[in-house]
Amino acid sequence: MRLSRFSVLLVSLASLSLLLCAASGLHAQTFNLQTGREAVASLDGLWRFHTGDNPAWADPNFDDSQWPLLRSDKDWNQQGYENYGGFAWYRFTVAVPEGSRDWSIYLGPMETGYQLFVDGRPAGSFGPILNSLNYAQSSRAFALSPAAASGPRTFHIAIRTWHLPAWADYVPGGFGFFGSSYFGDSRLIAQRAATARSLQWNGLVNEYTYAVLSTLVGLVVLVLSFFRREEREYLWFALLLLANAIDIGLSFGQVLALIPLPVVDFIDGSVRLAALFAAMAFFSIVLRAPRSRTWWFVAALLLINPPAVFLYVFNITSVGIASLVATLSVLPATVWILVTLLRRALQRDRDALILLVPTLLWQGFPFIDNILIITWQLGWQRWALHWTFALLTKPFVLLPGPVVGTIFIFALLLFLIRRFSLARQEGARLSSEFESARNIQSLLFPAKPPATPGFAIDSVYLPASEVGGDFFQIMPAEDGSLLVVVGDVSGKGLKAAMTVGSIIGALRGCTVRKPAEVLAYLNHVLHGQITGFVTCTIALIAANGNMTLANAGNHPPYRNGQELDVESGLPLGITPDACYSETTFQLNPNDRLTFVSDGVVEATNERRELFGFHRTQAISTQSASAIAEAAKQFGQNDDITVLTLTLTPSLKASLA
Repeated sequence: MRLSRFSVLLVSLASLSLLLCAASGLHAQTFNLQTGREAVASLDGLWRFHTGDNPAWADPNFDDSQWPLLRSDKDWNQQGYENYGGFAWYRFTVAVPEGSRDWSIYLGPMETGYQLFVDGRPAGSFGPILNSLNYAQSSRAFALSPAAASGPRTFHIAIRTWHLPAWADYVPGGFGFFGSSYFGDSRLIAQRAATARSLQWNGLVNEYTYAVLSTLVGLVVLVLSFFRREEREYLWFALLLLANAIDIGLSFGQVLALIPLPVVDFIDGSVRLAALFAAMAFFSIVLRAPRSRTWWFVAALLLINPPAVFLYVFNITSVGIASLVATLSVLPATVWILVTLLRRALQRDRDALILLVPTLLWQGFPFIDNILIITWQLGWQRWALHWTFALLTKPFVLLPGPVVGTIFIFALLLFLIRRFSLARQEGARLSSEFESARNIQSLLFPAKPPATPGFAIDSVYLPASEVGGDFFQIMPAEDGSLLVVVGDVSGKGLKAAMTVGSIIGALRGCTVRKPAEVLAYLNHVLHGQITGFVTCTIALIAANGNMTLANAGNHPPYRNGQELDVESGLPLGITPDACYSETTFQLNPNDRLTFVSDGVVEATNERRELFGFHRTQAISTQSASAIAEAAKQFGQNDDITVLTLTLTPSLKASLA
């Protein structure tokens, strides 16, 4: 049966009336500040304080009414105990209400160590005590033994603190407790401790971010350096970034994990050494600054930094003097980088101008900090030991060091990307030029020698790179004579190849054929036009086997396995008035004449042994290809040229 619309409306109104009546009987929750308060109390206030050390001061019945009162949230250095080092005690009491509850105490940061006593019994400790050279600064929570009764009670707290006098003489201020402390329910104290640790991490977030960035970028650039082995700046920049990341990690470990400070100082000194050496090497490359005696002297000073820690570990000097020695050892490296960069910038060097601002920021802050350390230890100023200030405090702490470091990383990344792009363009250009030079050399050195009736000629040319600096020419004449030119241009690559092209062109335009005159002609052409020199041997062999030789610093040829005794003159291109003498020999039928370049004699194996003259002479009667292959397999590191010439019997028969 279906209900009418009027019946539905009546049912709805009745339901609403019942709900309103039920709601009128409910009451809002009451929040009671007497019974609903969290069981946590701040301990910031006046604590009893006394310097010295006495185990009886831990006794809850000890009368400390004559002790002075110090604020617990300020260090004792600000309250009349300036630069005090040694033992000191704090005492106070905490009254708790009735009820069974687990209690804990949270003590704020303190330098540098303490032992906690509750009702005369040890309840925990933190940091170094007595002779330890460690240096700690952090907050800690300690759980107290459960109460035996549930009624109200009073806890008697005594804290035995220790601050090494060596640190008191070095670190300005900050001794004793200087932060907020709490007492309360263990669960709530644990929450406060977790919050404090989060705030501590929050204060390190900029350092952490900088360390992660340095690590990631450093690893990427390190991988890139393996593909650009010839460009060492990538490797040095990667090592610099990774060293910076390790340095920041050490500071985390010292603050949060309590790594012994001497260990931290030694490792930190080693890492700073590596970072600054990498920086000096990097800038010496990109700024094209020679590694002079000054450079090496400054680099050697860095070696003093790590062992400086032993000066205070073994009580040779104070911590301040050890710090002064360590600082003075690294300051010259910073000065060298800044001075070199400014000098190049004043010379309008483009790379220096690009790197100027980020590097001044990156090295400027450590430079000022080092100056403050030096002047503080020398007593010239008492303004600050370190230059530290926050650029931001909210939403997180932002210090200038990580900021300028990040700017430096991104600036150097852009610099290296630009440098990489220019290197790729230059590589493409050189590849094109090498291809052109290779094509030219293929024309200069034809695969088949020209026709030389009466002579059997064999030649092999193996350049060490795309193009080489060795050359040879075989130039027959109508009278049946043969002019053989074999030589080597100092250096390798494109420049040497272009010099070879000039020599071949000069030879083809030469109108004389006497070996000494040809050498004098080539020397005149080359002098003043090349930066190196050219060695060359020229042989003019008549149809009857009469041979005239002239030599300009090249390896003399071998005849039938014996080295010919040829007087050697100066290499070509060194002096304009060089003179060359000639030596005559007689070739008989089947005599073999072998010319080799220094790429054969100077081939070097993995044991750094030279192929040498003895091995060369021993195989000089073999074919040109066999000699060249033997030198190549032994260990080619230079252009290899071998040319063999044999006087054929048919020529002698025709002359008879």
